[in-house]
Formats: sequence, C-alpha cells, structure tokens
Amino acid sequence: MQPQQPTVSHGTAVLLIATTAIIWGLGFPMTRLALDGGISVGALMSLRFLLAGAVMFAIIRARRIPIVRRGVTDGLWLGLVLAVTFWSQTDGMRFTTTAKSGFITGLYVLFTPLIAVAVGQRIKLTSAIGAMVATVGLYLLVHLPGAWWTGWNRGDLETLLCAVLCAVHIVMMGAFARRTDPWLLAGTQVIVGGVLSVIVTAFLPAPFGFQNVPQTLTRITVFGPTIYLALFSTVFAFWGQALAQTQLGPAEAAVLFCIEPVTAAILSVFWLKEPMTAQQAFGGMLIVIAMIIAEALPFMFRAITVPDTRP
Repeated sequence: MQPQQPTVSHGTAVLLIATTAIIWGLGFPMTRLALDGGISVGALMSLRFLLAGAVMFAIIRARRIPIVRRGVTDGLWLGLVLAVTFWSQTDGMRFTTTAKSGFITGLYVLFTPLIAVAVGQRIKLTSAIGAMVATVGLYLLVHLPGAWWTGWNRGDLETLLCAVLCAVHIVMMGAFARRTDPWLLAGTQVIVGGVLSVIVTAFLPAPFGFQNVPQTLTRITVFGPTIYLALFSTVFAFWGQALAQTQLGPAEAAVLFCIEPVTAAILSVFWLKEPMTAQQAFGGMLIVIAMIIAEALPFMFRAITVPDTRP
C-alpha cells in the first residue's frame, strides 16, 4: 500500500520552488568558495551527498515512512541522473565563471518543455510562452559579443550537459513525485548520488580524489560551503522540489527555477565582484517577465472568464 501523499496548495508549491531556486542560486558561489579552497570535485560531491543522505535517511526512519520498492526504484533512476548532473556542473566550474555557470545551467528552462513534450506530456500554453521568453533572457545573459560560440570553453560545455540533464531530472521528478513519498524520493536519489560519487572518487589520483580532504576541511571556506550544500542545497531543496512537483507541471517548475541563475548572477556581482553588462541585466528582466507570464496570467484570465454568481 502506497503512503498517502502530502498535499500542498498551488501557492505553497510555487513558494517552495522559488525558495529552492534561491538556495540553489546561492549554491554557485558556495561551490566556488569550496573549490578555490582546494577540495576536489569528487570529494565535494561525495561529502555533500553522503552527509545529506544520512540526514534524509534519519528523517525517513523518524517519520516511519514505508520504504517501498517503487519509491526506491524511482529514487535509483533519479540518483543516476543526479550524480552525472552535479558532477558535470561542479567540474565545469573549474573552467568557467560563477555567473556563466548559473546562466548556462538555467538553459534547462528551454530543454524542460521540449523533453516533456517528447515523452508525451502536456504543458500549459502560458508555461510554454514563459519558457520561451525566459530562454531569450538567458541567451542575453550568456552570450558575449562576436560569433554565437564566442566565449564558450570546456566548462561551458560541461555545464550545458548539466542543463540538459537538469531538464530530464525535472520531467522525471514531475512523474515520480505523484506516486512516491517526497522524503523517500529525495533521500533515495541523494544516497545513490553519494554512493556513486564515492566509488568514482576513490579511484581518482591526486589531486582529484580524497587525498587532500583532511587538510581542506579545516578551512572555513571549504567546511562552511560543504555543510550549506549538503543541508540546504540538497536536503531541503530536493525535498521541497519533490513535494512541490505534486502540484506543478515540469514546464511551470522550470520557469520558476529561472530565479536560480538570477540569484547566482546577483551574488556573483555583489559578493564575488564579477562584472555584469547592461545586456545581462536586460536578460534578467526578461526572466522576471517570463515568470509573470507563466504564473500570473492563468489566474488573471481565470478571474476574467469565471462568471460572478453572487446574488
């Protein structure tokens, strides 16, 4: 017997996704700080997911959530996608800037509705329009003057792969979240991601393996971001995403996730002191407009079309 699914309102689901996007946006400078502190990509991924997985498993046991086969299977598939997604994103940050990493990752706004349609899912017209407007905004944020490929490097390509896999993950979450307890779904995929990260990292030579972990974890710029990425960017964010997508479609969630690159950009400018052009600022404004199109317009038209039945 499947556990009863927690229910949230549409407004609460929107708030959860928006909060998750902000937390993930802050995760970009946190990852930058940790990598600059000397920890390897594999060690950071392993510590992040193992710590988060341990916390999630404790929550699952404390809440007495049944560990059912379907939930574990769903989490296994999501964990495989999750591991490759975050490895490609984190490794890509070794070769590209924090702001560009956030912007390119945000291209999953374009890929999500395309993948959703490809697997036979329906999307709202306003969500599709919002995704297209957001894509234009993200292009303005990413593109540099010159040829269309100007400024791209290995890190950008790895981050582009991350964006595609993010879209796949969102579509899969949208399907699985309606039949699996959010904590079980989130916890299983994080534990799988952690185990895979440990296996891969254990066979990597220095400085890509675990060799420098004891030294780097003594630095607050490594220890602090690692804890943040584990507890906030993973435990809270993946639970919130799993719960919210019981009410939101994949395209709608993807447009809300546009807040993530905007947050990363703002923090990169005011915290990491990275430059931002007027074109990039205009791209950010388009992303806000896209969110209004996707979220506000359906309710506005509903209010107009529903007749007033009051006496």
